[in-house]
Amino acid sequence: MKKIITLLLVALLLCGCSANDQKTVKIGILQLMTHDALDKSREGFIDALADNGFIEGENLEIDYENPESDPTTLGMMADTLVSNDNDLILAIATNPALALLKANIDTPILATAITDFKEAGLVENLESPEGFITGVSDGCPADEQLALIQEIVPDIETLGIIYTSSEPNSEIQAEQMKEVCEAAGIEVMIKTVSDKTVINDTLASFKGLIDALYVPTDNNIASAMGSVDIFATENKLPVICGESNAVANGGLASLGVDYYKIGYQTGEMAVALLKGEKTIGELSVTTQDDISVYYNSKTAEKIGLTLPDSIIERGEDVGK
Repeated sequence: MKKIITLLLVALLLCGCSANDQKTVKIGILQLMTHDALDKSREGFIDALADNGFIEGENLEIDYENPESDPTTLGMMADTLVSNDNDLILAIATNPALALLKANIDTPILATAITDFKEAGLVENLESPEGFITGVSDGCPADEQLALIQEIVPDIETLGIIYTSSEPNSEIQAEQMKEVCEAAGIEVMIKTVSDKTVINDTLASFKGLIDALYVPTDNNIASAMGSVDIFATENKLPVICGESNAVANGGLASLGVDYYKIGYQTGEMAVALLKGEKTIGELSVTTQDDISVYYNSKTAEKIGLTLPDSIIERGEDVGK
């Protein structure tokens, strides 16, 4: 009889332990580099998980890697995340997503801060992604960006574009902008940089040749917006950016995404995967739910430009 009671107590104890135990979810994150926009994407992603019950330090373990744009380190970190038995991996920016795919994994990948998943070679079908990757794009239609530029600089004849040659995102946006500008009869002058060390010289080469400068969602240049701000102020030049953080850091205006929001949307996709509600193929590549106008009143004052009332009425001032 005592033996039966003892066995029952052990069984109850084991049941109690099972009820209280909760599987810890492991999520890898591979972020291209440190700067405001990508950091905000990661923050939004983690907040979305927490709002849905996946809390870091309780039932969520985050395996975070950041190569600070070094391509060799990026590849090694992708391999590390693949081998660490994560339940899913988040890629923040195009190159990390490409590195993870190259690692030949069968782990689900979510990606954010990528302009064009199809052009980058990440998916063939945006509606029903095949393979292991989907996510949220930071793309904004080039024709709408151009309309914003013309609203601010109605007599524009030449638009300068600067981007980093090693960033696929930026190249795609530059070519898209060039196409719509040429269709509108606007001359385009494109210059590329390899890294931050040549940004100042490249900016100087635009002097006196352009009416406005367009900076796409470029991670390298976003981290050096201080240099762009100085150049624009000295030359009284409007700088239109691909995203709001660059505007807050010295650009003039943008019809762009909020990186926290696209990170949050990507986090909601992760929740659907983790709960078994969706598969990768059932999660279409999407964009931010609402794209807004952002402007910087301090920048406008510095370059001596009065923004149209239409911009101020519908936009958000990120310069305050």
